Amino acid sequence: MRKLLFLLFMIFMFLLNLNAQEAGRTGLAFLKIGVDARAAGMADASTSIARDAASTYWNPAGLAMTNANTIVLTHNSWLQDVNHEFIAVQMFNGRHNIAVSLNMIFVSGIALRNDRATELPVGETSAHNLAFAGSYATTIFKDWRIGAQVKYLYEKYYLESADGFAFDVGLMLDQLIQDVTWGLVLQNIGSMTKLRNESTSLPLIFRTGLSYLLPWQLLESRPLVAADLLYNEGAQGRLNLGLEYDFYSYLTLRTGYVIGSETMTFTAGLGFDYGPLTISYAFVPFQYDLGNSHRFSLVWSL
Repeated sequence: MRKLLFLLFMIFMFLLNLNAQEAGRTGLAFLKIGVDARAAGMADASTSIARDAASTYWNPAGLAMTNANTIVLTHNSWLQDVNHEFIAVQMFNGRHNIAVSLNMIFVSGIALRNDRATELPVGETSAHNLAFAGSYATTIFKDWRIGAQVKYLYEKYYLESADGFAFDVGLMLDQLIQDVTWGLVLQNIGSMTKLRNESTSLPLIFRTGLSYLLPWQLLESRPLVAADLLYNEGAQGRLNLGLEYDFYSYLTLRTGYVIGSETMTFTAGLGFDYGPLTISYAFVPFQYDLGNSHRFSLVWSL
């Protein structure tokens, strides 16, 4: 088992180094934005706790940790009137776990100007980015899950467009020790065609994290704590810390804290359970007068 972990670690580090050598600047920044309100409320500390169709983004291995098929719908009212939408559907559950997802962002009101600076723009345009993905996960050993995802990527700015493919790979180990789960994922390994004269470099992301179900109970529920170490190419490492507590049987409270980010620190959220439906909300304030993010998610268990 130690040899397997060492081999996987070396492969991940090799891919990180390879991509860093080939990429100058990265684009498609929407691939860095979390996709569901549960994770956002916990400061995106979700690599080891994703258990529904949102696992297609956080860690595809989490699809093999579910006991039901789910549909996840998310609307994210992000910064500066940017709208971010996500939908994921897990269609098969059990030994073979399969899901599809659509992650897209739309930016409107981009000013157009001629070659010379003008006080007023000559018009407006918009930008569209999307990722359509298929994911698969299975159990390889006792308590070991592995998952992979293939993504079709598309970007369009004014009259220029480009597309490409990328893939993610992830691992999850349940019961690393009692009540502790470990997750690891490498995202956005791939490339794009040229956008006018140059190809957009993808934002390679490495995440690893632990979650722990605390041994003591508060009002008949055990709080869940999670921590993720995040590496974005071209940026410093980041530590995401999250806490989730089920208050009675229908209300969940969440909070999180980010260490190493220049624009965000504190997050908060809550969820309401009603039978097979879970509605979640997350509030993420940003510094430097950038604004606030309001994220709403609906999870339907089939």
